[in-house]
Amino acid sequence: MLETLRQVPFFLNRHREAPLLEEREMFLSHLQQQGTSRASLQILSNELLHVIRLLRLDTMREVSLGEIRHAAERFVIEGKSNPRVRSCGHTASFFMYAAKKWLRFHGRLKMPAPPPVPFAENLDQFARYIREEQGLSPYSVDSHCSKTSMFLRWVGDRRRSLATVRVEDVDDFLAHLGRNGWNRKSVSVATQALRAFFRCAGGRGWCAANLAKSIEGPKIYKYEALPEGPSWEEVQKLLRSVKGSNPPALRARAILMLFAFYGLRTGEVSRLLLSDFDWREETFVVNHSKRGGTRRYPLLRNVGNAILDYLRKGRPQCDCRNLFVTLDPPHRPVGPAPLWDLTNYRMKALGIKCRRSCPHALRHARATHLLQQGASFKEIGDLLGHRSLESVGIYAKVDLPSLRAVANLDLGGLL
Repeated sequence: MLETLRQVPFFLNRHREAPLLEEREMFLSHLQQQGTSRASLQILSNELLHVIRLLRLDTMREVSLGEIRHAAERFVIEGKSNPRVRSCGHTASFFMYAAKKWLRFHGRLKMPAPPPVPFAENLDQFARYIREEQGLSPYSVDSHCSKTSMFLRWVGDRRRSLATVRVEDVDDFLAHLGRNGWNRKSVSVATQALRAFFRCAGGRGWCAANLAKSIEGPKIYKYEALPEGPSWEEVQKLLRSVKGSNPPALRARAILMLFAFYGLRTGEVSRLLLSDFDWREETFVVNHSKRGGTRRYPLLRNVGNAILDYLRKGRPQCDCRNLFVTLDPPHRPVGPAPLWDLTNYRMKALGIKCRRSCPHALRHARATHLLQQGASFKEIGDLLGHRSLESVGIYAKVDLPSLRAVANLDLGGLL
Protein backbone atom coordinates (compact mmCIF):
# COMPACT_ATOMS: atom_id res chain seq x y z
CA MET A 1 0.00 0.00 0.00
CA LEU A 2 2.71 2.50 0.99
CA GLU A 3 4.58 1.84 -2.26
CA THR A 4 1.70 3.46 -4.16
CA LEU A 5 1.89 6.58 -1.96
CA ARG A 6 5.65 7.04 -1.51
CA GLN A 7 8.12 6.96 -4.38
CA VAL A 8 11.26 8.33 -2.66
CA PRO A 9 13.11 5.47 -0.86
CA PHE A 10 14.00 7.65 2.15
CA PHE A 11 10.37 8.50 2.93
CA LEU A 12 9.17 4.99 2.10
CA ASN A 13 11.65 3.46 4.55
CA ARG A 14 10.64 5.98 7.19
CA HIS A 15 7.06 4.75 7.00
CA ARG A 16 8.07 1.08 6.87
CA GLU A 17 10.28 1.30 9.94
CA ALA A 18 7.68 3.03 12.12
CA PRO A 19 5.59 0.87 14.49
CA LEU A 20 2.20 -0.60 13.58
CA LEU A 21 2.90 -0.81 9.85
CA GLU A 22 0.21 -3.43 9.21
CA GLU A 23 -2.43 -1.48 11.13
CA ARG A 24 -1.64 1.71 9.20
CA GLU A 25 -1.71 -0.02 5.81
CA MET A 26 -5.03 -1.72 6.57
CA PHE A 27 -6.55 1.66 7.41
CA LEU A 28 -5.16 3.42 4.35
CA SER A 29 -6.26 0.59 2.06
CA HIS A 30 -9.77 0.84 3.46
CA LEU A 31 -9.88 4.59 2.80
CA GLN A 32 -8.60 4.03 -0.72
CA GLN A 33 -11.44 1.56 -1.38
CA GLN A 34 -13.90 4.16 -0.08
CA GLY A 35 -12.72 6.66 -2.72
CA THR A 36 -10.24 8.80 -0.73
CA SER A 37 -7.83 10.63 -3.04
CA ARG A 38 -4.12 9.80 -3.23
CA ALA A 39 -3.18 13.27 -1.94
CA SER A 40 -5.41 12.85 1.14
CA LEU A 41 -3.95 9.41 1.82
CA GLN A 42 -0.41 10.83 1.69
CA ILE A 43 -1.32 13.52 4.22
CA LEU A 44 -3.00 10.99 6.52
CA SER A 45 -0.09 8.56 6.32
CA ASN A 46 2.26 11.33 7.47
CA GLU A 47 -0.08 12.35 10.26
CA LEU A 48 -0.27 8.78 11.57
CA LEU A 49 3.48 8.82 12.16
CA HIS A 50 3.02 11.80 14.48
CA VAL A 51 0.06 10.08 16.15
CA ILE A 52 2.10 6.95 16.88
CA ARG A 53 5.08 8.94 18.16
CA LEU A 54 3.20 11.30 20.47
CA LEU A 55 0.87 8.60 21.82
CA ARG A 56 3.87 6.26 22.26
CA LEU A 57 2.15 3.42 20.44
CA ASP A 58 4.51 0.48 19.98
CA THR A 59 1.56 -1.92 20.01
CA MET A 60 -2.12 -1.28 19.40
CA ARG A 61 -3.99 -0.44 22.62
CA GLU A 62 -7.04 1.47 23.77
CA VAL A 63 -6.57 5.24 23.73
CA SER A 64 -8.87 7.76 25.40
CA LEU A 65 -9.97 11.11 23.99
CA GLY A 66 -8.07 12.83 26.79
CA GLU A 67 -4.80 11.21 25.69
CA ILE A 68 -5.40 12.28 22.10
CA ARG A 69 -6.17 15.83 23.19
CA HIS A 70 -2.98 16.11 25.27
CA ALA A 71 -0.91 14.65 22.42
CA ALA A 72 -2.43 17.19 20.01
CA GLU A 73 -1.48 20.03 22.36
CA ARG A 74 2.12 18.79 22.47
CA PHE A 75 2.10 18.56 18.68
CA VAL A 76 1.06 22.22 18.41
CA ILE A 77 3.85 23.27 20.79
CA GLU A 78 6.36 21.37 18.67
CA GLY A 79 5.11 23.10 15.54
CA LYS A 80 5.37 26.56 17.05
CA SER A 81 8.99 25.93 18.01
CA ASN A 82 9.87 24.75 14.49
CA PRO A 83 10.73 27.68 12.14
CA ARG A 84 9.96 25.50 9.10
CA VAL A 85 6.29 25.18 10.08
CA ARG A 86 4.31 28.02 8.49
CA SER A 87 1.00 27.69 10.35
CA CYS A 88 -0.36 25.79 13.33
CA GLY A 89 -3.94 26.99 12.98
CA HIS A 90 -5.50 23.58 12.25
CA THR A 91 -2.71 21.33 13.54
CA ALA A 92 -4.47 20.13 16.68
CA SER A 93 -7.85 19.51 15.03
CA PHE A 94 -6.36 17.50 12.17
CA PHE A 95 -4.15 15.50 14.55
CA MET A 96 -7.23 14.56 16.59
CA TYR A 97 -9.24 13.80 13.45
CA ALA A 98 -6.57 11.41 12.12
CA ALA A 99 -6.00 9.74 15.49
CA LYS A 100 -9.69 9.17 16.21
CA LYS A 101 -10.45 7.93 12.70
CA TRP A 102 -7.57 5.43 12.77
CA LEU A 103 -8.22 4.17 16.30
CA ARG A 104 -11.97 3.91 15.68
CA PHE A 105 -11.27 1.82 12.57
CA HIS A 106 -9.41 -0.70 14.76
CA GLY A 107 -11.93 -0.51 17.60
CA ARG A 108 -9.36 1.03 19.96
CA LEU A 109 -10.87 4.46 20.57
CA LYS A 110 -11.97 4.58 24.20
CA MET A 111 -15.04 6.77 24.49
CA PRO A 112 -16.01 8.31 27.84
CA ALA A 113 -18.95 6.76 29.61
CA PRO A 114 -22.11 8.87 29.30
CA PRO A 115 -23.00 10.79 32.46
CA PRO A 116 -25.49 8.95 34.66
CA VAL A 117 -29.11 10.02 34.27
CA PRO A 118 -30.81 10.90 37.57
CA PHE A 119 -33.73 8.60 38.34
CA ALA A 120 -32.46 6.18 35.67
CA GLU A 121 -34.47 3.26 37.10
CA ASN A 122 -37.67 5.31 36.90
CA LEU A 123 -36.86 6.22 33.29
CA ASP A 124 -36.37 2.54 32.41
CA GLN A 125 -39.72 1.63 33.92
CA PHE A 126 -41.35 4.50 32.03
CA ALA A 127 -39.87 3.22 28.76
CA ARG A 128 -41.32 -0.26 29.39
CA TYR A 129 -44.66 1.30 30.32
CA ILE A 130 -45.13 3.28 27.10
CA ARG A 131 -43.72 0.47 24.96
CA GLU A 132 -45.53 -2.53 26.45
CA GLU A 133 -48.66 -1.07 28.07
CA GLN A 134 -49.30 1.95 25.86
CA GLY A 135 -48.09 0.30 22.64
CA LEU A 136 -46.13 3.30 21.37
CA SER A 137 -43.84 2.84 18.39
CA PRO A 138 -40.05 2.61 18.92
CA TYR A 139 -39.71 6.12 17.45
CA SER A 140 -42.19 7.56 19.98
CA VAL A 141 -40.56 5.65 22.85
CA ASP A 142 -37.16 7.08 21.95
CA SER A 143 -38.58 10.58 21.59
CA HIS A 144 -40.45 10.48 24.93
CA CYS A 145 -37.47 9.01 26.79
CA SER A 146 -35.04 11.52 25.28
CA LYS A 147 -37.11 14.52 26.36
CA THR A 148 -37.90 13.01 29.75
CA SER A 149 -34.21 12.29 30.43
CA MET A 150 -33.45 15.97 29.66
CA PHE A 151 -35.99 16.99 32.29
CA LEU A 152 -34.66 14.49 34.82
CA ARG A 153 -31.10 15.80 34.39
CA TRP A 154 -32.39 19.35 34.76
CA VAL A 155 -34.56 18.68 37.79
CA GLY A 156 -31.97 16.36 39.38
CA ASP A 157 -29.96 19.42 40.44
CA ARG A 158 -33.01 20.84 42.20
CA ARG A 159 -34.86 17.88 43.69
CA ARG A 160 -33.58 14.79 45.43
CA SER A 161 -36.66 12.69 44.74
CA LEU A 162 -39.56 12.66 42.30
CA ALA A 163 -41.95 12.95 45.23
CA THR A 164 -40.84 16.56 45.75
CA VAL A 165 -41.24 17.61 42.09
CA ARG A 166 -43.89 20.29 41.61
CA VAL A 167 -45.70 21.57 38.54
CA GLU A 168 -43.67 24.79 38.89
CA ASP A 169 -40.52 22.71 38.18
CA VAL A 170 -42.05 21.47 34.93
CA ASP A 171 -43.13 25.00 33.97
CA ASP A 172 -39.61 26.31 34.61
CA PHE A 173 -38.11 23.53 32.49
CA LEU A 174 -40.44 24.20 29.54
CA ALA A 175 -39.63 27.92 29.80
CA HIS A 176 -35.94 26.98 29.85
CA LEU A 177 -36.39 25.09 26.56
CA GLY A 178 -38.07 28.11 25.00
CA ARG A 179 -35.24 30.42 26.07
CA ASN A 180 -32.74 28.03 24.49
CA GLY A 181 -34.18 28.08 20.98
CA TRP A 182 -36.98 25.49 21.09
CA ASN A 183 -40.02 26.60 19.10
CA ARG A 184 -43.57 26.30 20.38
CA LYS A 185 -44.24 23.02 18.59
CA SER A 186 -41.08 21.39 19.98
CA VAL A 187 -41.93 22.56 23.51
CA SER A 188 -45.42 21.14 23.02
CA VAL A 189 -43.95 17.75 22.10
CA ALA A 190 -41.79 17.84 25.25
CA THR A 191 -44.93 18.66 27.24
CA GLN A 192 -46.65 15.55 25.90
CA ALA A 193 -43.67 13.41 26.89
CA LEU A 194 -43.66 14.82 30.44
CA ARG A 195 -47.41 14.33 30.82
CA ALA A 196 -46.96 10.68 29.84
CA PHE A 197 -44.07 10.30 32.29
CA PHE A 198 -45.95 11.82 35.23
CA ARG A 199 -49.07 9.77 34.47
CA CYS A 200 -46.83 6.73 34.81
CA ALA A 201 -45.11 8.19 37.89
CA GLY A 202 -48.39 9.10 39.57
CA GLY A 203 -49.82 5.63 38.98
CA ARG A 204 -46.77 4.05 40.57
CA GLY A 205 -46.70 6.39 43.56
CA TRP A 206 -43.45 8.14 42.63
CA CYS A 207 -45.11 11.57 42.82
CA ALA A 208 -48.48 13.26 43.31
CA ALA A 209 -51.16 11.39 41.37
CA ASN A 210 -52.65 14.52 39.74
CA LEU A 211 -49.39 16.16 38.67
CA ALA A 212 -49.75 15.16 35.00
CA LYS A 213 -53.11 16.94 34.72
CA SER A 214 -51.56 20.20 35.89
CA ILE A 215 -48.85 20.30 33.20
CA GLU A 216 -49.65 22.83 30.49
CA GLY A 217 -47.62 23.56 27.39
CA PRO A 218 -47.94 26.20 24.68
CA LYS A 219 -51.20 26.25 22.75
CA ILE A 220 -50.84 24.80 19.27
CA TYR A 221 -53.66 25.64 16.88
CA LYS A 222 -54.77 23.17 14.27
CA TYR A 223 -52.94 23.70 10.97
CA GLU A 224 -51.16 26.79 12.36
CA ALA A 225 -47.84 25.66 10.92
CA LEU A 226 -48.37 25.05 7.23
CA PRO A 227 -45.90 22.57 5.76
CA GLU A 228 -43.37 24.27 3.55
CA GLY A 229 -41.51 21.98 1.22
CA PRO A 230 -39.64 22.50 -2.03
CA SER A 231 -41.36 22.34 -5.38
CA TRP A 232 -41.25 19.05 -7.24
CA GLU A 233 -38.92 20.64 -9.79
CA GLU A 234 -36.52 21.45 -6.93
CA VAL A 235 -36.76 17.88 -5.65
CA GLN A 236 -35.81 16.58 -9.11
CA LYS A 237 -32.93 19.04 -9.18
CA LEU A 238 -31.78 17.70 -5.80
CA LEU A 239 -31.80 14.11 -7.07
CA ARG A 240 -29.89 15.06 -10.23
CA SER A 241 -27.26 16.86 -8.17
CA VAL A 242 -26.04 13.62 -6.55
CA LYS A 243 -23.33 12.68 -9.02
CA GLY A 244 -20.49 10.21 -8.93
CA SER A 245 -20.09 6.49 -8.37
CA ASN A 246 -18.17 6.53 -5.09
CA PRO A 247 -19.82 4.91 -2.04
CA PRO A 248 -20.99 8.15 -0.35
CA ALA A 249 -22.71 9.33 -3.55
CA LEU A 250 -24.35 5.96 -4.23
CA ARG A 251 -25.67 5.79 -0.67
CA ALA A 252 -26.89 9.41 -0.73
CA ARG A 253 -28.73 8.90 -4.04
CA ALA A 254 -30.60 5.82 -2.74
CA ILE A 255 -31.52 7.56 0.54
CA LEU A 256 -32.81 10.74 -1.13
CA MET A 257 -34.89 8.74 -3.61
CA LEU A 258 -36.62 6.89 -0.77
CA PHE A 259 -37.38 10.21 0.92
CA ALA A 260 -38.55 11.88 -2.29
CA PHE A 261 -40.66 9.17 -3.94
CA TYR A 262 -42.14 7.45 -0.88
CA GLY A 263 -42.19 10.31 1.65
CA LEU A 264 -40.60 8.07 4.29
CA ARG A 265 -39.55 9.38 7.67
CA THR A 266 -35.91 9.26 8.81
CA GLY A 267 -36.60 6.48 11.30
CA GLU A 268 -38.33 4.39 8.65
CA VAL A 269 -35.36 4.65 6.28
CA SER A 270 -32.89 4.03 9.10
CA ARG A 271 -34.67 0.80 10.08
CA LEU A 272 -34.85 -0.69 6.57
CA LEU A 273 -33.25 -4.15 6.47
CA LEU A 274 -31.79 -6.09 3.57
CA SER A 275 -34.50 -8.68 4.16
CA ASP A 276 -37.26 -6.07 3.69
CA PHE A 277 -36.69 -6.12 -0.09
CA ASP A 278 -38.24 -8.77 -2.33
CA TRP A 279 -36.38 -8.29 -5.58
CA ARG A 280 -38.32 -10.99 -7.41
CA GLU A 281 -41.67 -9.36 -6.65
CA GLU A 282 -40.17 -5.83 -6.81
CA THR A 283 -41.63 -4.80 -3.44
CA PHE A 284 -40.31 -3.74 -0.04
CA VAL A 285 -41.69 -3.49 3.48
CA VAL A 286 -41.65 -0.39 5.71
CA ASN A 287 -42.09 -0.40 9.48
CA HIS A 288 -43.99 2.82 10.11
CA SER A 289 -42.67 5.11 12.83
CA LYS A 290 -45.86 6.69 14.12
CA ARG A 291 -48.84 4.51 13.39
CA GLY A 292 -46.89 1.29 13.88
CA GLY A 293 -47.26 -1.84 11.81
CA THR A 294 -45.81 -2.61 8.41
CA ARG A 295 -46.84 -1.84 4.86
CA ARG A 296 -45.63 -3.32 1.58
CA TYR A 297 -44.79 -0.91 -1.25
CA PRO A 298 -44.11 -1.49 -4.94
CA LEU A 299 -40.48 -0.77 -5.74
CA LEU A 300 -40.19 1.90 -8.41
CA ARG A 301 -37.65 0.98 -11.07
CA ASN A 302 -35.45 4.08 -10.67
CA VAL A 303 -35.42 3.73 -6.89
CA GLY A 304 -34.66 0.02 -7.13
CA ASN A 305 -31.79 0.67 -9.53
CA ALA A 306 -30.31 3.27 -7.17
CA ILE A 307 -30.47 0.82 -4.25
CA LEU A 308 -28.92 -1.98 -6.33
CA ASP A 309 -26.07 0.31 -7.39
CA TYR A 310 -25.43 1.10 -3.73
CA LEU A 311 -25.55 -2.59 -2.73
CA ARG A 312 -23.18 -3.66 -5.51
CA LYS A 313 -20.66 -0.84 -5.48
CA GLY A 314 -21.09 1.22 -2.32
CA ARG A 315 -22.22 -0.83 0.66
CA PRO A 316 -19.36 -2.30 2.73
CA GLN A 317 -19.30 -6.05 3.28
CA CYS A 318 -20.34 -6.47 6.91
CA ASP A 319 -22.55 -8.47 9.27
CA CYS A 320 -24.97 -5.57 9.90
CA ARG A 321 -28.32 -6.40 8.27
CA ASN A 322 -29.57 -2.82 7.94
CA LEU A 323 -29.72 -1.51 4.38
CA PHE A 324 -27.82 1.70 5.09
CA VAL A 325 -24.66 1.33 7.17
CA THR A 326 -21.72 3.56 7.99
CA LEU A 327 -18.91 3.46 5.44
CA ASP A 328 -16.19 3.37 8.10
CA PRO A 329 -15.84 0.43 10.51
CA PRO A 330 -17.14 -0.59 12.88
CA HIS A 331 -20.07 -0.78 10.46
CA ARG A 332 -23.39 0.06 12.11
CA PRO A 333 -26.81 1.33 10.98
CA VAL A 334 -27.02 4.93 9.80
CA GLY A 335 -29.25 6.63 12.35
CA PRO A 336 -31.97 9.24 11.77
CA ALA A 337 -29.70 12.19 12.66
CA PRO A 338 -27.11 11.55 9.89
CA LEU A 339 -29.97 11.06 7.40
CA TRP A 340 -31.36 14.44 8.44
CA ASP A 341 -27.91 16.05 8.12
CA LEU A 342 -27.35 14.54 4.67
CA THR A 343 -30.62 15.99 3.32
CA ASN A 344 -30.15 19.34 5.03
CA TYR A 345 -26.63 19.76 3.64
CA ARG A 346 -27.53 18.90 0.05
CA MET A 347 -30.67 21.06 -0.02
CA LYS A 348 -28.81 24.08 1.33
CA ALA A 349 -25.89 23.50 -1.05
CA LEU A 350 -28.35 23.87 -3.96
CA GLY A 351 -29.92 26.98 -2.47
CA ILE A 352 -33.32 25.31 -2.05
CA LYS A 353 -35.20 27.63 0.28
CA CYS A 354 -38.04 26.32 2.41
CA ARG A 355 -38.98 26.52 6.06
CA ARG A 356 -37.09 23.33 6.90
CA SER A 357 -34.39 21.75 4.78
CA CYS A 358 -34.86 18.17 5.90
CA PRO A 359 -36.39 14.81 4.88
CA HIS A 360 -39.78 15.96 6.16
CA ALA A 361 -39.72 18.75 3.58
CA LEU A 362 -39.35 16.12 0.84
CA ARG A 363 -42.29 14.28 2.39
CA HIS A 364 -44.40 17.44 2.09
CA ALA A 365 -43.19 17.99 -1.46
CA ARG A 366 -44.21 14.46 -2.47
CA ALA A 367 -47.66 14.78 -0.91
CA THR A 368 -48.32 18.17 -2.51
CA HIS A 369 -47.12 16.90 -5.90
CA LEU A 370 -49.44 13.87 -5.70
CA LEU A 371 -52.32 16.14 -4.75
CA GLN A 372 -51.63 18.31 -7.78
CA GLN A 373 -51.59 15.18 -9.94
CA GLY A 374 -55.11 14.30 -8.78
CA ALA A 375 -54.38 11.65 -6.14
CA SER A 376 -57.06 11.23 -3.46
CA PHE A 377 -56.50 11.91 0.22
CA LYS A 378 -56.75 8.18 0.89
CA GLU A 379 -54.06 7.34 -1.68
CA ILE A 380 -51.73 9.97 -0.23
CA GLY A 381 -52.48 8.83 3.31
CA ASP A 382 -51.72 5.21 2.42
CA LEU A 383 -48.39 6.19 0.89
CA LEU A 384 -47.30 8.39 3.79
CA GLY A 385 -48.60 6.11 6.53
CA HIS A 386 -51.12 8.54 8.06
CA ARG A 387 -53.75 7.13 10.37
CA SER A 388 -56.55 9.46 9.27
CA LEU A 389 -57.51 11.44 6.17
CA GLU A 390 -57.66 14.55 8.36
CA SER A 391 -53.88 14.43 8.67
CA VAL A 392 -53.56 14.58 4.88
CA GLY A 393 -55.86 17.60 4.63
CA ILE A 394 -53.06 19.96 5.60
CA TYR A 395 -51.35 19.43 2.25
CA ALA A 396 -54.36 20.87 0.47
CA LYS A 397 -53.79 24.15 2.27
CA VAL A 398 -50.46 24.67 0.52
CA ASP A 399 -51.52 23.56 -2.95
CA LEU A 400 -51.21 27.17 -4.12
CA PRO A 401 -51.61 26.53 -7.87
CA SER A 402 -54.97 24.85 -7.24
CA LEU A 403 -56.07 27.64 -4.91
CA ARG A 404 -55.14 30.24 -7.50
CA ALA A 405 -57.11 28.32 -10.13
CA VAL A 406 -60.18 28.46 -7.88
CA ALA A 407 -59.62 32.16 -7.23
CA ASN A 408 -59.45 32.90 -10.98
CA LEU A 409 -62.77 31.21 -11.80
CA ASP A 410 -65.31 33.40 -13.60
CA LEU A 411 -68.31 33.43 -11.29
CA GLY A 412 -70.60 34.86 -13.96
CA GLY A 413 -71.29 38.22 -12.31
CA LEU A 414 -72.30 36.79 -8.95
CA LEU A 415 -69.90 39.16 -7.19
